[in-house]
Amino acid sequence: MRLVERDKELSALGNMLDACAAGHGGVAWVSGPVAGGKTALLHAFGERAAETGALLLRATAAGAAHDQPLGVLRQLLLGADLPTADADRAARLLNRVAATAPVRGAEGTIPTEVAIDVFPRLCGILLAQARKRPVVLVVDDVHHADAHSLDCVRYLTRRLDVSRMLVVLAESSSFPAADPRFRTELLRRPNCRPLRLDLLPWRGVTEMIAAGQEGWRARPLVSDFHRLSGGSPLLLRALLEDYHAADRARSAELVPGEAFEQAVTACLYRSDPATRDAAWALAVLGPRTAQSQLAEVLGTGPEPVARGLTALTEMGLLSCGWFRHDAGRAAVLRSMEPPHRARLEARAARVLYAHGQPPTALARHLIVAEPVDEPWVLPTLLAAADQALADDAAGLALDCLRVAHDICADEERTLAIRAALLRTGWRVSPSAAAPYLPGLTAAALAGRLDGRDARALVGYLLWFGQVGTAVEVLDVLDALDADDMVMDPEADGGPGAPGGGPRELGFLRLWAAYSYPGFSGLPVPGRAPGGRRDPTPAQTSQQRAAALLHGALERGPGGDVVLRAERLLRDTRLADHTLPAVTAALAALLFADGLDRAASWCDALLKEATERRAPMWQSIFAGAKALVEIRLGRLAAAEESAHTALTLVSPEEWGAAIATPVAALLYAKTAMGRLDEAAGHLSIPVPDAAFHSPGGLLYLWARGHFYLAAGRPYAALDDFRSCGDLMAGWDRDLSALVPWRTDAAQAYLALGDQRRARALAEEQLARGGAGRTWTRGVSLRVLAAVTEPGRRPRLLGEAVEILRERGHRLELARAMDALARAHRDLGDEGRARTLARKAQQLMRESGAEPSAYGPRSADAAAEAGASLPLVGRQWSPGTGWQPVELSDAELRVATLAARGHTNRQIAGKLFITVSTVEQHLTRVYRKLDVQRRTDLAAKLRLDATGPGDAEGGGNGTAQNRLRAV
Repeated sequence: MRLVERDKELSALGNMLDACAAGHGGVAWVSGPVAGGKTALLHAFGERAAETGALLLRATAAGAAHDQPLGVLRQLLLGADLPTADADRAARLLNRVAATAPVRGAEGTIPTEVAIDVFPRLCGILLAQARKRPVVLVVDDVHHADAHSLDCVRYLTRRLDVSRMLVVLAESSSFPAADPRFRTELLRRPNCRPLRLDLLPWRGVTEMIAAGQEGWRARPLVSDFHRLSGGSPLLLRALLEDYHAADRARSAELVPGEAFEQAVTACLYRSDPATRDAAWALAVLGPRTAQSQLAEVLGTGPEPVARGLTALTEMGLLSCGWFRHDAGRAAVLRSMEPPHRARLEARAARVLYAHGQPPTALARHLIVAEPVDEPWVLPTLLAAADQALADDAAGLALDCLRVAHDICADEERTLAIRAALLRTGWRVSPSAAAPYLPGLTAAALAGRLDGRDARALVGYLLWFGQVGTAVEVLDVLDALDADDMVMDPEADGGPGAPGGGPRELGFLRLWAAYSYPGFSGLPVPGRAPGGRRDPTPAQTSQQRAAALLHGALERGPGGDVVLRAERLLRDTRLADHTLPAVTAALAALLFADGLDRAASWCDALLKEATERRAPMWQSIFAGAKALVEIRLGRLAAAEESAHTALTLVSPEEWGAAIATPVAALLYAKTAMGRLDEAAGHLSIPVPDAAFHSPGGLLYLWARGHFYLAAGRPYAALDDFRSCGDLMAGWDRDLSALVPWRTDAAQAYLALGDQRRARALAEEQLARGGAGRTWTRGVSLRVLAAVTEPGRRPRLLGEAVEILRERGHRLELARAMDALARAHRDLGDEGRARTLARKAQQLMRESGAEPSAYGPRSADAAAEAGASLPLVGRQWSPGTGWQPVELSDAELRVATLAARGHTNRQIAGKLFITVSTVEQHLTRVYRKLDVQRRTDLAAKLRLDATGPGDAEGGGNGTAQNRLRAV
């Protein structure tokens, strides 16, 4: 065995072995820290000694057998390759000793006369062997050796000058010597050589790594290995094992793992109890802990603590009084039995409290400690929870509150703690807050909950869709004496709690009305309770947000909505009770078409929520960002944001608000043409309460567009009309959110009903007035599809201007594409081609499917075969005829080819390349099982007369389309 990192020490032992063979015996005293490589050195030397023909006798002393008389000598003699006669003789002598000392653990149990007779005879066996050949005695962990064995070793060492015997003893420097006089006597002898094994230097680490890893070239990592192991061979080998087990690149970061943890635990349990206790106390108390505090926690003096810390440093676990890596501290903490750690944490909390440490420092110990029955514990935990929440450490705050809840005996205070648990838990995970909702609700309805907590409770009830219960709580609060209310305009509330006091309750009702306009019993937005316009200027951020949102919804873009929204966002610090105001301001920016500013604020708020470690906040802002990015025409970014919103917080935890991120994800994937993926999101459950909210409108809107793209116009029309019915029932037309008339008009166009499509588009334009809103731009595009060719460019030109001005890039691309077709129909091929290229570029930038559905003019629909997929049939062995669908692009190309157009003519009409036409035709031939262009028209007509679609009426629609061909 080659021990590269200990070549110097191994060479020194080899020289002593050579001297021993020449008749000059000696003693080698090897010392070093725990896990410093002593055992490996002894093993390597033993192999070398055995190869020379020397008689090798080995023993390892153990702490458990410290008081067993001659335990070490028994290992040396009975484990050696002695001649049979000598072995039998040694066994008889040892058995005689055992017979005279039957009681273990009692010092001096060997009678003096027995010792005087037996010890020389036992040693004589070894000395006799030394006259025949070199004898090497190796004793590891000699600090655990029993006193009688040490007496025998002492006897032998006095005769080494004239004997071919080498005694190699190894001790751990972190243990107190079993017999200090024994060590002192041996080290004074001229034939005794001390060998100290310190931690490996940088070069030793490099050599050890290179010896076991041929061709290993990650030299930059050597410093990390040296820094984390401290030069300890045991820890270094563990780090190497973790590094290669991780299967990462050679230049990857070094991360301690399971092997490192096991090595640290091994170091501790191979150390003496004082060292182990010092490590545990240090890990519990943390960095920059005074040794006097460690001693207080351990209930010992400063000397054992100092010795333990020194030993931990020597073995490579500590550097400058603290662990070299957090993984080291974690391993030390996990090495404790849970009951022992709980007791240690309790003692630590008491000591730190006596030293005046702040509540947060005490709480970290109280959370994992055994119960501490002291009057200061509950106030300390509550103060620590408040501070942790202020520091955005919601996890620590929750832990403090849970422990406080368990030990609190006062009912009123317990309710306050539960309210704090609800408020804090919701920020991290609504499911963590939900268990406290029923009890707090019952207390609020009974009038036993503090006013501030009751107002916060309303917000959480709204989040989970419990609108009726929220209104009941508001009724109870209204019935309370106004003088007893906490008049704090910025009181801490929840998602939807504007503030405190009777006036704030009115705005809380108003906020509930904005959140659930479909729920009866709530005030009409924009009016104060009692039906009057509220003449009082808004004071709190929530009141300002309510007024702002009302203006954006009722009056649309224009005025100072964007300026007021940004002023509110600048003036409002993000917190639990201001979250509704912040989200309302973002919604106002969205409704007012301040899209670029809304996107910028979403990014800033999402970054802040991430830095403040609030997953629920992150999810809400990610969901809002997805809606903004859809309007901006950034579909890939919208998909990513919506996915983030549903990943940080699971769909089950979104409550009734789940409709919004699902709608964003559904619409984005639909617009990108990924209909199979979009269909998968329809399986996410959406609570019934969501359809009393604007989020439910968004969900129906997105699902309607999915159905329209999937060729199910009747289902799409049902969803769009449901949006209109909901708004009518609410007495609120939220066209800035969902322009359902324009959407329904697109569904009617897909069905070929131009009359109804025109009526809805004109109605939407009339309701919007002359304002240049994005909904007007979309409505003009839809209206142009049912207008005579000569009027289309003017309508579409205005739509393009409006959508470009408002920043709706996807809708702009669609309007520009329609304008290109309008100019082509009028014979202006040059302008048509230029506009088409720009539209396609915008489509690519948006990530939209270029062949995505959209209203065409009546002539274009007839020429292209409309936009619904055609259902054909394909024979499959074993299954017979199977349905097959042509995409929108394939259907347009196939229809023109069936009419006799050449590939180049088709490319010119559809503004695509000849190569793209050929690719589409290849797929069409394969799907419809035709070989030539002349068979295409008949095949299309044959499939069009097949069974109708599942929605009813589909067959007639297909026939109408093909008659136009």
